[in-house]
Amino acid sequence: MSSTGVVIGAGDRGYDAYATLLLDEPDLGRIVGVADPDEGRRDRFADRYSLRTDQCFAGWDDLFAQPRMADYAIVATGDAHHVEPTLLALEAGYHVLLEKPMALDEADAVRIVEAAESSGLVVGVCQVYRYSNLFSALDDVVRSGELGDLVSIQLAENVAFWHYAHSYVRGHTRRSTVPWLLQKSCHDLDLLAWLADARAETVSSHLRPTELTERNAPEGAPQHCIDGCPHAATCPYDAVATYRDLTPLLSDLAMAERPIGLGSAAKALRAVRPKLLASDRVPSAAKQRLEWWRWPVAAVTDDHTPEGLDHALRTTRWGECAYRVADNDQPSAQTVSITFANGVLANFTLQSCSHRSMRTVRVSGTHGSAWGELHALDGWLKVADHRTGRVRDLKVPTAYDGHGGGEAPLLRDFLRAIGSGTQPSASARSSLEGHRIAYAAMTAAHTQQTVRL
Repeated sequence: MSSTGVVIGAGDRGYDAYATLLLDEPDLGRIVGVADPDEGRRDRFADRYSLRTDQCFAGWDDLFAQPRMADYAIVATGDAHHVEPTLLALEAGYHVLLEKPMALDEADAVRIVEAAESSGLVVGVCQVYRYSNLFSALDDVVRSGELGDLVSIQLAENVAFWHYAHSYVRGHTRRSTVPWLLQKSCHDLDLLAWLADARAETVSSHLRPTELTERNAPEGAPQHCIDGCPHAATCPYDAVATYRDLTPLLSDLAMAERPIGLGSAAKALRAVRPKLLASDRVPSAAKQRLEWWRWPVAAVTDDHTPEGLDHALRTTRWGECAYRVADNDQPSAQTVSITFANGVLANFTLQSCSHRSMRTVRVSGTHGSAWGELHALDGWLKVADHRTGRVRDLKVPTAYDGHGGGEAPLLRDFLRAIGSGTQPSASARSSLEGHRIAYAAMTAAHTQQTVRL
């Protein structure tokens, strides 16, 4: 079935995530409208998706004031602005694919669930890791009964040190008004509820405040790293290394085992790239091929020139010393413990000091165990039979979407639900349980008391 869609929010996710599948597989449908207050983002989006001027709107109010333009709306606005466009889209008759988190509090999340169910429309939430290569394979193992009765689940989201500094110290989500646990890890809490296949009964949580504060700033560090920090060579958070030299990103990719050759190529590029960009002997055309204007650099500036990047590093918070940003208060680590109604115990850790970004998981049952890792592109999963002692490896294919291969299957499931009149696997109702755990965990962390749901 071919369906049409509009995108609300043309930032990183709206521009570069789910809708791009339609460019590769036009038989699935096309995007026919966009709403975003930033003219530059609208123009960039319109160019990629071949939209006319009359299909581009400065806000969701303007778009939804028109007669219904499409079958569905992808809501990819900022985390604090998911509720209103979702409710307006449903009121206007659009099916909705909603970026996570649904809402910043439980009351608004319930409003979305109730509106979705009363409308009779399809509402999917972008719980993309359910569809990832590793976790979909793990779910198949759990559902098969091979592990016996589930006893415990251990899951960790290990955020790379530089990713934390980019997104949660310098970035848009540096303030705990949008809690880090909710913004980053409602994915993970959703996975725990999904794998446990039961409602949560109790939640406890502890957090550690960030170390990246003014009182810990190295002596002599300037406000902006580009202004000649004496600690640049030893600071893991140096903005020049992060955004101009791409040292942390290339270091992460250098550890990739798949696709074959990527790790060694990234390692070599990490060593030679700064020298090539600084050399007068390298033609400008060749230098342009070495430039990188996607995430995380795309968040820093829309001026995709070396001069534009340097200007942003001198004048915006993206170039500030991570210790001197001053208005950041997200924690650097948080743990969550959950008891489920079926007796499954789960523990989750979110931490900011990993050598690379990855998720680690272990599911233990009365008959077997399964454990694995998921990186940006690759991963692995092992399953042990307690009765025979046999351990087998499950293939986890290489993924190229940054979310373990889950983006395309999620959109296909959503479009399939529209065609069949059913709800997708990650429906608003299904996603609510993981959100409830997140809201309870925030309460538990701040009150130092266990929350009973």
